Amino acid sequence: MAAPKKKQAQTTDQHATTQVTGTLAQDYVTVVGASYMSTVENWRGQKGNKMRFINQGIRQLTKYPEGTPGFSKQRVFLIFKDDYPENLLAALKLVVERDHGAQYRELDSISGLVDFIFVRQRRGREIKQLDFFSHGVVGAIELGYELDKRESYRLRDAQAKMFKPEAFAYGARIHSYACRTGLGINAERWVLEGEDPHYELSLAQTMANATRTTVMAFPRRSNYDTTYGTNAERQSVPGTRQRMVSDREAMERYTSKNIEYQRKLAEHRKAEKDPTAELPDEKAPQKPLPTVTDEERKLVAHEDSRSFHEKTVGYPLDALGAHRDVRSGDTPTGVPAHLLEYRPA
Repeated sequence: MAAPKKKQAQTTDQHATTQVTGTLAQDYVTVVGASYMSTVENWRGQKGNKMRFINQGIRQLTKYPEGTPGFSKQRVFLIFKDDYPENLLAALKLVVERDHGAQYRELDSISGLVDFIFVRQRRGREIKQLDFFSHGVVGAIELGYELDKRESYRLRDAQAKMFKPEAFAYGARIHSYACRTGLGINAERWVLEGEDPHYELSLAQTMANATRTTVMAFPRRSNYDTTYGTNAERQSVPGTRQRMVSDREAMERYTSKNIEYQRKLAEHRKAEKDPTAELPDEKAPQKPLPTVTDEERKLVAHEDSRSFHEKTVGYPLDALGAHRDVRSGDTPTGVPAHLLEYRPA
């Protein structure tokens, strides 16, 4: 652990202060796995499913502190590139670097991630936050699930133990949004009442022990189904667009009426030689209140971004990121339906 260096300094014979010096060069890192699509998903053309990890990763970038000119803070986006088309990766690189000011890097083996973490200290940097968006099974973050390169993309205990604590900042955190990273037994549908989930044997606990950081992970499967909003939110977009048009037209009518009103008012005050005079038979038009909320506008903006990239690169890349976070799935039952905290043993 890259703990702060402490130095004792006497201020009086009775009192002492502690000066804490921390490393300033810190990285906030998102790791996105390759996305396997089932035969049914391919047949149905459900490209949004293929993009869920990427779009969640972009959302995560927006939660990090902005990068600084001197790179004392830096956003980093790492993606395991297998089965993502080159034109999509090129568009993604542009979004990551231009829109979010992050460093972009493609990986083609789990050793690439291990090496990235290993060289942090050599480069005078440390990781403050590390987030995984990927498929997962008990005991592994599957960064290449069901793909040809799955073996060389897999993150298991052996690789997690190579994550050196010196690469992580004091108070750093790791989050895994892969399925069942926090579970220590291979339960598929349920953990029986009285059965020990063996959290201490989970990959999350292994990472916590190796890095000396706190790890947050799901003991259940993770669910990306609200990446683009809830069903109700997605279905509301056409109606929202209509109301946005109505709001714009109402504002245009108000602007036109207000211009005419202000012209008449100015002429009236000039004629009356009274700068405070009001029109005797006319009141100022009322500015219309918008019927569309900021949240609804964001939902439309997300859909617009996905539609634009669907047309230009063939995939619904969202430059704004996912609309909602990853949530806990339903199985296995018998364990909590939320992220659990794993601290170094």
